Order: sequence, then C-alpha cells, then structure tokens
Amino acid sequence: MFRLLCLFGSILVISPGLLSPLLAQVFEVGGGTSTLYQESGGSITTHAASYDFTMGAGSIGGELIEGARLTRATPHAKYIFGDNQISFELPTDIFNTSHLLLVRGAGIQTTRGATKILAFAGAAATGYSSPFFIGAKTSDFSGVIFLQTRLSSHVQLFSDSVASKKTTSIEAIEWSPRPKFDIALSVGEGANQPYAASSFKFSRHWIDADAAYIEAGQQFQRIALITPLQSEPDRENLLVTVRPFKFMSFTGAHQNYLDPQSSGTTSVRSSVDQGSAGLRLFATQLNGTIFHSTYQGQTNDAGSFSAMRDITQRFHIMANYLTSRPKDLQHTNSFISTLSETVSPRLTLNENVTTSGGNTGITFGGQIFSNFITVNANYDTFFVPANNNSFKQALVFDVRINLFGRLMLHGGSFVDPNGHIRNTFDASTIMWHGQSSHPVVERIVMEPAIMRGCVVDPNRNPVEGAALLIDKRMVYTGSDGCFFLRDHRPRTHRLQVVVPDFLGSGNWQIVSVPSTITSRLDTDKAGPPVVVVVAPVKSVTRP
Repeated sequence: MFRLLCLFGSILVISPGLLSPLLAQVFEVGGGTSTLYQESGGSITTHAASYDFTMGAGSIGGELIEGARLTRATPHAKYIFGDNQISFELPTDIFNTSHLLLVRGAGIQTTRGATKILAFAGAAATGYSSPFFIGAKTSDFSGVIFLQTRLSSHVQLFSDSVASKKTTSIEAIEWSPRPKFDIALSVGEGANQPYAASSFKFSRHWIDADAAYIEAGQQFQRIALITPLQSEPDRENLLVTVRPFKFMSFTGAHQNYLDPQSSGTTSVRSSVDQGSAGLRLFATQLNGTIFHSTYQGQTNDAGSFSAMRDITQRFHIMANYLTSRPKDLQHTNSFISTLSETVSPRLTLNENVTTSGGNTGITFGGQIFSNFITVNANYDTFFVPANNNSFKQALVFDVRINLFGRLMLHGGSFVDPNGHIRNTFDASTIMWHGQSSHPVVERIVMEPAIMRGCVVDPNRNPVEGAALLIDKRMVYTGSDGCFFLRDHRPRTHRLQVVVPDFLGSGNWQIVSVPSTITSRLDTDKAGPPVVVVVAPVKSVTRP
C-alpha cells in the first residue's frame, strides 16, 4: 500500500490542482475475485467533467499489486498519468483482436492532421491488469509511441514501437479498396523476436473469407502478461464461410497458435483444422462439424453433429452427437439431447440428457431476466484440443444482481483454453456527490440536436459502462446499454469504441461499430439509435 500512496503522490506532483477530481459528482466502487485471471482486488474511480481518477489494489498470483491512473481530456489531447492500458492491435489481427500493453508513467493521445499519435514514457508493467483494478509492477524503463495515419480514403499506415529491455517495433499498412475488403501487412519484431504477418478479409452477402499468415519467433510476444491464457496466431490461418443459399452454409478453417505455457517457458505450437456445414430443412436446423487438432505432438480427430427444431412457440428440442478419436488413446462417443421451454419472455428452462460410455446423466439449466436479477446457466459443450477427450461439457453461468439501485453483484464461469473451469465474482456501485447543492440542470443549455446509441453484446444484451469517443468527447452507456447526447446543430461526428476505458469488469473486443454518428434536431425524431456490438473475450475453442 505504501507504493500505491507514493504513486498517488507522484501523480499530484506531476499535475498540480488535480485534487479537484476528488470533489467530482460521480464515484464508482468495485471489486471481486477470479480464478480465470488468478486475482482478486478492488478499486475506486472518480469521474469529473474533464478528469477521471482511479486507484486500486489486489492480489495477482499471490502477489500484492497496486496502481492508480488519472486522465485529463482537453479539446486537443488526452493526458494520462500513472498506470495505463494501451490497446496494441495490428491491422493483421483478424483472428485475435485483444492485446493490451501495460505501462506506468505519463502519456498523451492526440491527433495532428490525419495522424493519430499515442506517446507514453515511464516503466514497463510486468504485472497483469485485472478486470477489477488497474495494477502493475514496475520494471525497466519503457517508451511507447504508436502512430496511425491515413494516406488516402483507402490506405492507412501504422507504426507501433516499444523501447525497453526487449524491443518491439512493428510497421503495418492496410489497404481497403472496397467496403468489407481489407488487405494488410505487418513487419517487425516483438520482444526481440522476428515477426511478419499478412492478412486478407473479404465479406459479401454470400461469402465471408478471412486469411492470414504469421511468421514469428518461438518466443514472440508483443506484450508481457502473467497468464498462460493468451495465445498468438501463428503461421497460416484461414476461415471461409460460403452461403450458396439462404438455407445452406459451409465453413472451413485452418488455424495455428503459439500457446504460452507459463511465464518464461517455451511456447507450444498447436493447430486446429475445422470443416462444418449447416442446412435448414423442413423447419429443422442441421449442423455438422469435424475437427483435426495437434497439440504437443498428440493428434485428435473429432466430430460434432446436431439437429434443432421448434416443436411449438414455447418448446424447442436439440440433439447432439459428439465423437472424439485421439491417436493411441481411448475413443469416446456422447449423445446429448436438450429440451427447452420458454415459460415467459423473462424465463426459459432447459433439460439435458447425456449418454456417454454406457452412463446416462440429466442436468438442468435456464435463463431468468428481471430488473433485480439476471441468471443464465447452461451446460455447454466445448472443443478443447489440449485434452485427450477434446469435448468437455461444463456448467457455464452468468449472474447479475442489482441491489439498492446502483449496487451490482456479478458472477460468471468460463472454460479456459486448457479445459479448466474458471470463475469470476465482482461487485460494483456508482454514487453521486454534490448534486443537491449545485444542480447540474441549472447550468445546462438545452441544445436543439440529439444523438443516441446503444452498445450490446452478440446476444443483444445491453453493455453498461461501455466507453465511446465522439470526436474528442468521451461518453459512457447507462444500465440500459444506451447513451444520449445533445449537439448545438445537426452534423456528423466520428465514433470510436474505447475498450480499455470500459467501466465494467472483464475484457471486451469490438464486433461492429459504425465509423460515424449523426445528430438530428430533437423535433425530427428520425432514425433508430446507432448500435455498437462488442463481445466478451472468452478463448474457449482454441488450444
């Protein structure tokens, strides 16, 4: 805790007058524990008109880690003091878009003409940034400079450099000759290991094609994390989905990974080949997938076949047949049938009957949605090539409880890439201060134009506390996953999602986001709100 107080003091010395955030109107308090991230802890965050300040501490892998960060936004730049999570994504990262670089010091984010600039100087962070608090353990000096410039409407250049004991410098170019058609190339080194990648991304109504080739050193890492859960794509990677008809689709994939086993050890190369087909026939959805995986010299051939049908509007049935045939090991076969009932729009129940190895088991699950509690509990099946029996059935749950207005309790379980069950539990609340004596409404001019938007996950559930940047103005979503802003006249603004600044726990990745948002006169009421889709990072189908 002494180190945390020293860090807090240094922030105040660097920026005089920054005690003002402590008098701000909104405070956020949260904390929790997770076996997925091997950590527990908490933090307190203060949001002011032009400042955000957070400090927290906790245990990661049995070691005390603490941190603090203050950000100040101006019309021309955003200044960061303390610990910072920097998104380190390359245009060739089409198969893995979740990379964070941890540093401690002072930095700036700004735009000059067509060039975006991020510069940071201080110490490399050898700790791990958890979902519950910003924390780091300082190491060697580290300087970061990320540049992104647009040469034309179709071409962008990227330059990402990290100077420390192990140097990273990667240059990249992205060419987008047509909408939903991107070609990119990245070349350089990461942690003193060579790195080169090329990617191709193409999408039309009847086909989606993603391809990449990555050549990296055996110990390549762009970021240092104390966790074995982050895999890097390696060598050739291909994913193609073809939809010749509305009722038929085919998918083929070949993917390679560098799997870190633990900090400082040699990464393991693994691969997964996959082919699948889907067919909707007489109101029945048929799907089949075959896998071939290689992990630490062990190969496995597996298959998954399913049929799903709506019996009535309330009842749905699904049957799955799973087979796993690892080389020189015992083969396994399983049959799983699931009956689901939609009792009401807020309640769904399901029953699973599993037959495997001559044994039969019955499990139950379901979903409950309400303002007070949301529960999602299901027995799901995951393909885990790291296991001899590559199919693993596990209870995956997610529970959110809203108490006393803004106090939210949350718990969830996940299956990690090695097939282990991991759990995360956290609590958070938001408090206001000073509104009664200084009513905000008295100082607000009601501008005539409005802009609205919502952030949801792939299941269309609202994402609370999502951070978005409208031009240079940061906004956050409410409990309904939506935001609302006023503008002094109708016009178009640039829209960005700032994943590292999300207020909620967990790690997120962007699925889809419009590049612009347009404000309209309040009297028009025209057009639906802008919809942004983000997904939690759950690496459960990779080795």
